Amino acid sequence: MKIRVKLIATYRQLLPPGTRGNTVEVEVPAGTTVAEALQPFGVPLDDTSVIVVNGLTVPLDTALQEGDEVAAFSAVAGG
Repeated sequence: MKIRVKLIATYRQLLPPGTRGNTVEVEVPAGTTVAEALQPFGVPLDDTSVIVVNGLTVPLDTALQEGDEVAAFSAVAGG
C-alpha cells in the first residue's frame, strides 16, 4: 500500500537525496505501523519528535492505512 511520509523542518535532511519538497510516497506492506514506516528515515521515535498521522497524534504502534500521511518534526524549538 502507498503512504506519504512528510518530514518537516530539520527532519527534511532525513529524506532520500534528490527528494523535492518535504514529502515522499513510499510503498509499505499492509499492517505497517507508524514506527515501522519512519524507521528507514532515522526519525527519532522518542519525546524529541512530534509524529502525527493525517494531522492527529496517534500511538507509534498504530497500523497505517492506504493513503495515510505520516508527518514528523522536532519537538525542540527555540523561542
